[in-house]
Amino acid sequence: MSLRILTIVLLVACLGCRWAHAAEVTIDNPKLLPVSETEVELLYTMVCQEIADFYHVRNYRDLEVPVTLVLGERDERYLIDHRTGAGTIYLTEWNEQRFVASAVMIAFHHVLSNDKFKIAVTRILTRFEKVRPQTVTALKHRP
Repeated sequence: MSLRILTIVLLVACLGCRWAHAAEVTIDNPKLLPVSETEVELLYTMVCQEIADFYHVRNYRDLEVPVTLVLGERDERYLIDHRTGAGTIYLTEWNEQRFVASAVMIAFHHVLSNDKFKIAVTRILTRFEKVRPQTVTALKHRP
């Protein structure tokens, strides 16, 4: 019986290791509003895992960029620093749904690597140049 319990505990521990990794989340809470750092980190990790699974990203940790949660802000929003990839989520108070919605957008932003992003932009602009509407004047002056 105790061997069976030990086996189950080890199995659960091994399976749970996927969730054990703590995401890099900083909480800026100058008004000391109620929030659980553990819940925030767990939710962010779960967001990255879900987005990675949905978009077939091999390692969800590739999506786990540093995120700062700022509580007590009047205007709720999220920002992404395009140089570093870090995200900032501004909330009036702790709200799981609003945090997850913003975190999904931040994680989704990182589904494309910088190289793939540049390739996509170049391809789109090249395609657009081929089908772009032209004025008669521009067509007359085209070499």
